[in-house]
This record gives sequence, C-alpha cells and structure tokens, in this order.
Amino acid sequence: MSSNIKIYRHRFGILGGALALAAIAAVVTGDSLKAQGSGSDVFRIEEDWELVVGDPESAIDGPQVTCAISPLNMETAYCAFEINCYSQPQYQAGGLQVHTWDPVDPMEYSNSAKTGVMATPDETVTWTQTMTFDSNQNELRFQVINGQSQTWGSFGGNPVDGYSGHLVLSIRTGLSNLNGYDPNVSITNSGVSFGGNLVVSMTLKAVRYYDANGKLISQITTPQVVHPLQQ
Repeated sequence: MSSNIKIYRHRFGILGGALALAAIAAVVTGDSLKAQGSGSDVFRIEEDWELVVGDPESAIDGPQVTCAISPLNMETAYCAFEINCYSQPQYQAGGLQVHTWDPVDPMEYSNSAKTGVMATPDETVTWTQTMTFDSNQNELRFQVINGQSQTWGSFGGNPVDGYSGHLVLSIRTGLSNLNGYDPNVSITNSGVSFGGNLVVSMTLKAVRYYDANGKLISQITTPQVVHPLQQ
C-alpha cells in the first residue's frame, strides 16, 4: 500500500530511546495471562486496548503512547502502534503510526490520515490491535482496527473494510502459527513514553485467540493495567 515506506534497518527503542523498557515492567508474569489451549493452532490474535487521558498538553505534544505486539518476543519481530506522535522516519507530533521490525526486513511504517495533536481533556481512546498469520503468503499482518477517540474520531480498519485502510503492515515470517504469542510481551513493552502524569490509565482490556477458520479458540477478559503500574 502506498502509505507503507521502507527505510534502512535499525532497531529503535520501542518506548523512545532514553526510557528503559524496565520502567514499563509487566503487571503479571509467567503463564498467568496465557489462554488455555484447546489443541487448535492459533492464526489470529486480537488485543483490545483503552487509554484514558486526563489533561493533555498540546504545547509539548503530550502524552505519547506506544503499544507493542509480537508473535514471540521483541528480539524476533514486533509491531508498535504509536499514539499522538510518529517516530519513523523521524519524530513528528500528533497523529497515529504503526511500524514493524524484524531481523530480516527493513523497518516499515504506515501512518493514519488523522494527524491531530491531543488537546481534549478527559479523552478516552479505544482500539483493537491485531496480528494475523497468512499461511498462503507466509506473512504476519498487523493492523489497528475499530479505533475511536475524540481527537481522531474513528481510525484504523474495521470488519467491513477487512485489511484495507491505514495502520496496516505485513512482514515475512518462517512461523507456521501464532502459538508462541504471549500477552505478557505486549504488556511489558507497552506504555506511556512521554507525559505519564497526563494519563489516567492504559489498560489491556481483553485478548482473543482464533484458529485458521476464524473461530474463537479462547479469550482473556481480565483487564490488565499497564499504566499506572501497580505497586
């Protein structure tokens, strides 16, 4: 698609360089969030997210948020969804962007057509971040769907559009399924990269696992708070 642009391979800090990933430590660990297996291979993952902003500061482009998803871990491949800023190919305030990284292909990114900067108090942003294994193309397809906010209105794709629209990228893969996915990887590598004091909460609300035919295998419906971190 025309909004996908390849740039030179480089691994950027997923939460903005100086911010250590340890600062976005997982609320839960180990197998506590893994769905109970039914024997079916997993071909699609859907994560429902919610961001509640208290009082954004448009003069400093705050807050800025990154939400990551990976089929295995951040050293193999991932997709990052950035809210209220772009980091690729260089920083830009406002808007929405997804970018992918893996050890073989150059980084790619896709921007939403919505470019506003957050300025509305008490705003709630909701979206679903998806990851689908396409066995015919040997590809992983990442997309943000069903996005809703006051700043950007509706964004990403929706079930009617399928894979059309913005905020969608695909990368090659040697995987045969998504059985190795762990929601703890998403939790550990997602959070508020700038302006944490401006954010009331960021929560992974639910995770759904689907088989090759699109049938729901299992789901996790216990919300997991990513910001603020629980003590």
